[in-house]
Amino acid sequence: MNLGEHFKQKPAGASVFLGLSLVALMGVLDWATGPTLSLEIFFLIPVALTVWFAGRQAGILIAILSAITWFAADTASRPESIASPVPYWNAAMKLGFLVAVAWILPALKKEWEQERASARTDFLTKAANKRSFEAAAQVEITRSQRYNRPFSIVYLDVDKFKFVNDRYGHNTGDTLLRATAQTIQSKIRSSDLIARLGGDEFGLLLPETQSEAAQIVVKRIHRFLLDLAQRNEWPVTFSFGVATFLRPPESVEEMIKKADALMYAAKNSGGNTVRHEVVGPVEVS
Repeated sequence: MNLGEHFKQKPAGASVFLGLSLVALMGVLDWATGPTLSLEIFFLIPVALTVWFAGRQAGILIAILSAITWFAADTASRPESIASPVPYWNAAMKLGFLVAVAWILPALKKEWEQERASARTDFLTKAANKRSFEAAAQVEITRSQRYNRPFSIVYLDVDKFKFVNDRYGHNTGDTLLRATAQTIQSKIRSSDLIARLGGDEFGLLLPETQSEAAQIVVKRIHRFLLDLAQRNEWPVTFSFGVATFLRPPESVEEMIKKADALMYAAKNSGGNTVRHEVVGPVEVS
């Protein structure tokens, strides 16, 4: 876990406390080094950290305290300057700069988060994209190797999707894909992941899921998807390939290849069915 993820999981008060601590540290260092070494730029660090993890208002508070601390350290190391308006002017300028940073940074953070999300999200269905799915699958493989825990992967294809596109148009096809993703998302756990892997194909990653549980999940999803198609009069069905790994595969590519082959076996047998395989030792009930 990186530092950013660590602070995301902490309450905002922890970030504010860190900001206050850094302000105090910078003030002491600024006072100790005197006017020969300027540390004022480093007051940006607690302001930026607080804004990023605790919000704008907390960041503005830290900015005000930073300007006051800098002013106190500066005048303490040069007491003769108190009679001059220069340190007051400098403090006001630094306060304005730090507050401006605290005000602008949340907008930059929001834009950065949107860009980051779009890089991992399918633009049409808002499900995860293939890149994101592969990254999550690699994490699951690593966890399975370390803790010897099973997991399942599902590969889903929309039967006769091309017919819908050709007959009803791409707008209807896009609506079908969005509705498929939304229906699946509503029927899985928060720890599971749905991704659009390309065209009319979707992948499901089911951590900590044995074969029996995976089949129950897929059966429920299959039923709801068929109900969705019937309500909208879409002449489609759905084929599933389900692979449960009792031992971790060597790679993400191997994992996806197995589920993909099962899905194509389902399609070649007439579609609208589920093919399932357990990879690894025989499960003990």
